[in-house]
Amino acid sequence: MSIEIKLQKRDVIGKKVNNLRKAGILPATVYGKHLAPISVQTELRTFMPLMKAAGRTNLVTLHITGEEPIAAFVHTYQRHPVSRAIIHVDFHAVDLNETVEVDVPVHMIGTSLLVTRGDALLNNVTSLRVKALPTNLPSSLTVDISVLNSLEKAIHVSDITLPAGAAIIGHGSDLVVGLVPTGRVEVAATDGPIAPEVITARQPKP
Repeated sequence: MSIEIKLQKRDVIGKKVNNLRKAGILPATVYGKHLAPISVQTELRTFMPLMKAAGRTNLVTLHITGEEPIAAFVHTYQRHPVSRAIIHVDFHAVDLNETVEVDVPVHMIGTSLLVTRGDALLNNVTSLRVKALPTNLPSSLTVDISVLNSLEKAIHVSDITLPAGAAIIGHGSDLVVGLVPTGRVEVAATDGPIAPEVITARQPKP
């Protein structure tokens, strides 16, 4: 899904930007390797659903008044320290023919039987840095933990499937998720019934 964001160039800077925010206008900046920073603005109400859809890994197309469309990512956003409302956004413009490095979130799916029985899931990472062309960058990495059916099993970087042309920066042996025991006692299986232990009273010495 292509995410289109309409922006207008912004002349208001400095402390006067607060007046824009009070009017429901979100100030933003577009910058990039081959692009001089552009001060822009948009309606906060219109932008919020687009920001949720884009996250930080989905490519967006910026339509700035008087400019050619720009491919970009939502790089960072600032929140008000009290209300937590979004007060500023930075867009990182990219060249579609040049690779980028982005921290991509890792999402766990499935259920491990050992976790339901009491063992703990060791989630070693919440995101992994991926290098790819902007159009090949995955929005998230999916890890199915249902394969963790023994404490000896684990999922490593080399086990993650990526789109063609994308690569995770790091070692294939790096741990993504595994299991750790939590003191659960298991009874070993045997070929037959286990005879109960017989405890006898100690006889007094003669």
